Amino acid sequence: ERKVFDKHLAMEAGREGAEIKIKTQAKGLKKEEDGSYTVTCECMGEVYDINAKILIGADGPESHVAKWAGLKAITKPKHMESGIQFEMCNAKMERNDVLEFYFGSVAPGGYFWLFPKGDDIVNAGLAIIPEMAGDKSAYEYLVDAVNNCYALKDAQPVELNVGGDPVGGLVKEMYNDNIMLCGDAASQVNPLTGGGITSGITGGKLAGQIAAEAIAAGDCSKEFLKKYAELVDEAMGHDMDKYSKACDYLWTLDDDDLNSIAHAFRGIEFTTLGTTELVKALIKVQPKAALKLRKLFL
Repeated sequence: ERKVFDKHLAMEAGREGAEIKIKTQAKGLKKEEDGSYTVTCECMGEVYDINAKILIGADGPESHVAKWAGLKAITKPKHMESGIQFEMCNAKMERNDVLEFYFGSVAPGGYFWLFPKGDDIVNAGLAIIPEMAGDKSAYEYLVDAVNNCYALKDAQPVELNVGGDPVGGLVKEMYNDNIMLCGDAASQVNPLTGGGITSGITGGKLAGQIAAEAIAAGDCSKEFLKKYAELVDEAMGHDMDKYSKACDYLWTLDDDDLNSIAHAFRGIEFTTLGTTELVKALIKVQPKAALKLRKLFL
């Protein structure tokens, strides 16, 4: 449960000495003469400022922090997925220990998923690239997918969540003097799967590490914080690039091609299935792609 996970992380941070501001929204930034940032905040009607030698923007896709600081961190529309998810009850899943994914016309540029949560509860959601989806909205695609899913024919939605997912690879500028971006704000998201929790945690950990080193050294300059971008690139840059190229290829496949891929998975041990195995299956379907994809993954 994502809400429980996020709260757990906040609790762990609080136990380690972090000061947590609940019901608080950042409203703007001001760059001071000494290089630090003053952040204007609002909490339940009260407006106040916080000054920081280093600012870490972890405020999600289309980061306000990045815009306020003038960083080039814009995600092009063709690389911004629209994600939407129902939590539903009274679902009748065939198995509660299997995650289901559906690709192709059901969710152009993304996929439709079913994540069982025990008993009769399931997360049913999808992500699409609006530029590939025609006139239908993500919500309309989700409703159609749910209505055509046998396991959900009697299910009822009890919660709706929506959000953007940047899948265009790392942003051009994720740092400058006294500032770093991490997580979705830096587009630290797997372009192929849309997953960003693991990479976001990695980015946040590296940003915190370099911030501590910068404060200890008394140097919060762009040159010093460059270490952060180098570590991020080392940790995920190569994978982001190859997954992005594989994703471009994947979206050229139609429903028939994708059905052929599903047949190609026969005999594969799904407990060890990873991105490399996925690409091998793609190669079986379209041998002409073999040279291009083999250079990336094999």
